[in-house]
Amino acid sequence: MTTSNFENMTRAELRDYVRHNPHDTEAFHKYVDKLRASPNRITITPDQIDTELAKLFQSS
Repeated sequence: MTTSNFENMTRAELRDYVRHNPHDTEAFHKYVDKLRASPNRITITPDQIDTELAKLFQSS
């Protein structure tokens, strides 16, 4: 697959492609780029990981 095809894929389509083609590093990098560009992206510091995971487990 070419880079232009990855650009035209939705995030879900590219995720599925990467799952089925785990050795395609170019596709993986494009997928990560799409994730980083997401407006709903949440970032936390390493110190916050335990607290955030505990919250997730309590709510489920």
